[in-house]
Amino acid sequence: MMTDDREILLAVQDGIPLVREPFAEASEALGISQEALVERLKELMEDGTIRRFAPNINQRKIGITANAVIVWRVPEEDLPRVVEAMLGHHEISHCYRRATVPGRWEYNLYTVVHDYDRDSVDRFVRRLSEETGVEDYHVLYSRRRFKGTSSRISRSSR
Repeated sequence: MMTDDREILLAVQDGIPLVREPFAEASEALGISQEALVERLKELMEDGTIRRFAPNINQRKIGITANAVIVWRVPEEDLPRVVEAMLGHHEISHCYRRATVPGRWEYNLYTVVHDYDRDSVDRFVRRLSEETGVEDYHVLYSRRRFKGTSSRISRSSR
């Protein structure tokens, strides 16, 4: 990544204001035109450097208080089918494959679900279990919220 690209990412990573010209402040700080900034951001999205440009919503302020990691024990041969089924549900925000610890922790697939209440999460997880045929799972609810942030670039890292 070019130094200029790093500076561009630093300039927009904390968000852009909801104003008529949202890139004016960042482009001025960078010493480039708004058009040049927007064009470079588009290129960074096209090449995959920026995966998405979206609002960061405070879930608790809109009533989403049930957050859970669901750990699933899925036979290796069934993983592709199960993952594909799970990724078809918008309720799942993250889906990860993890290493197991034989004899201690056999859960190899993790999903994250956010909803308005635990009953809704529980109903969704039961439905997902029935749909995929995976019956060995645990729902691990968050007990406390810590400050969450998106991926960031440090000003001091190179």
